[in-house]
Amino acid sequence: MSPVVSRQLVEVVDTRCATRTLPLTADQALEQGLDRWHEAPWGLRTTVLGPEDPFVLAETCWYVPDHGLRLRRRTPREGAGAGVTTEIGAVRIAVDGDRWRCTDLLLGLEIVPGRPARVVRDADFAAAVAGGVLTGADADEAMSTVHRVLGELVDARHDLDVWTRSLGIGALTGS
Repeated sequence: MSPVVSRQLVEVVDTRCATRTLPLTADQALEQGLDRWHEAPWGLRTTVLGPEDPFVLAETCWYVPDHGLRLRRRTPREGAGAGVTTEIGAVRIAVDGDRWRCTDLLLGLEIVPGRPARVVRDADFAAAVAGGVLTGADADEAMSTVHRVLGELVDARHDLDVWTRSLGIGALTGS
């Protein structure tokens, strides 16, 4: 059983300060330094190295405002046992100068090479809807986004790089 989500999760990337701020609790946030970032016509790509995480070497995110998506790819450390996974999350992104505000709609897809895409965070999503953290409009947007992306992946024959190229991002495997 997932914990009840008590508020929307909002991540803020500040390219001028080269930071990403993630909410931990209502009163606490984690500020991480960006190791790399690149703004492009399709959106923003960031990379944060994970020296404090024993399993993750780096996390790269692609923020794609026009499609309401955040792609998150975690690269495991040697011997961590798991392969590279990509999570495609339904989000709402507002860009104000150097600040990218990403509101998580708590529903997404997980892509693992060699396996079909699967819906993830559905229990958190359901708890947020039931608890009134996500509005009906938020829930509809999240469901619509995930459904649309799943259809696009089917059209791309489940080839993640073909799909990301169609968004203008290019191949993730070469990033």
